[in-house]
Amino acid sequence: MNTTIAVVIPYFQREPGILRKAIDSVVAQELADGVDVKIIIVDDESPLPPQPELSGLNPPSSYSLVVLNRGNGGPGAARNTALDHLDPAETDYVAFLDSDDVWYPGHLRQAVAMLADGTDFYFANSMHDGVTSFSYFEYMTRNHDVSVGAEPETRSISGQQAFNEFLVRCIPHTSNVVYRFPPHRDVRFDPRLRRTGEDQLFWITLAKQSDKVSYSTAVMGSRGRGVSVYREALAWDSVNAPDRLIDGLVFRDKLVTIFDLDPTQRGLSEQEAQETRDHLVFLCLRNLRYRPLVTLRAALRITRELPSFWFHFPRTCLRVPAHHRTFKTQAASPQP
Repeated sequence: MNTTIAVVIPYFQREPGILRKAIDSVVAQELADGVDVKIIIVDDESPLPPQPELSGLNPPSSYSLVVLNRGNGGPGAARNTALDHLDPAETDYVAFLDSDDVWYPGHLRQAVAMLADGTDFYFANSMHDGVTSFSYFEYMTRNHDVSVGAEPETRSISGQQAFNEFLVRCIPHTSNVVYRFPPHRDVRFDPRLRRTGEDQLFWITLAKQSDKVSYSTAVMGSRGRGVSVYREALAWDSVNAPDRLIDGLVFRDKLVTIFDLDPTQRGLSEQEAQETRDHLVFLCLRNLRYRPLVTLRAALRITRELPSFWFHFPRTCLRVPAHHRTFKTQAASPQP
C-alpha cells in the first residue's frame, strides 16, 4: 500500500511566479517508490488567481493537484479548509508549505524516514534572511551547531519536552513541518490568531498529543518574501503591529485555558505575556502622537477581548522606559 502525503499550500499573492516556484519545489522532491503526493492549493481570495501559475505543469503520475476556493480568512483558515478536505483513511502525512517558500529536494524523504520510525511530528531547519531559522532559538544553539554549512543532525525528543520548548518559542517554521495525520485529524489552526500565535498553538497541541517529536538541523527549505500577514505586522511601526501583539496576548490567554500548565510553565508563559504587554503599551503611547486612531482601535479591541489587560496596565506603564531602552538596542537585530 502506498504512502500518501498531502501538501497544504494556502495562497494569497499579488506577484506572479511565486506560487509556481513553491509547486516546482514540491514536484522536485526526491521520493522513494510507493509515495504519492497530493498538492492542495487553497485560494484565499487571492488578488492573483492560482490557475495561471499552474499552466504547463506536468508532474509525475505519483502527484495529484487540487485547488480549493474560500473567502478570505487568512493562512490558518485556508489550511483548515485543506485539512477538512482530507480523508484520514487515505492520508498518512500532512506537510505545510507557504506559497512564497520553497523546499529543497530531500525534505519529504527525510520527513517520511523519521515519521516511519514512530515519530508523530517532524520539522526541519530552513534559511531565513541569510541565516538558518534554528539559529534564532536558544534551545537549538545550545544543543546543536546550526550555523550555515554545519554538519546536519537529527534528534527525537518526547512530546512533553517539545511542548515545554514550544510553549515559550515557536521553533518550527510552518513550511518545514510534516506530521502524522490520522491520530491528529481533529487538530486545527485558530483563525482568530491571524497575525501571530496560530502556528505556535497548533504545534503545542500536536506536541501535547505526541509521544515523540523529531527534527533535523539540515536546511530543507528557504523562506520567501511574498505577501505575508506575519511579515506585514512584524514591523514595529506597522499600523498592524498593535493587532499582532494583541493576538499574541490572546494566544497566551488561550494557553492557560486550554492546557493544564504547571507553575513553572505558567510562569514562563506569563513572562512572555508581560514582554508583549510592554511592547504593546510602548507602541500605543508612541502612536498617540503620530497615529492616535491606531491606539484608540487597539484600546477598544483590548477592552472587548482582553479586559484583564487593564489590571496589568499601571505596572506595564512603569516598565515602558526600560523597555524603550532595550528596544532601541535590539531594533536593528534580525528576528525570526
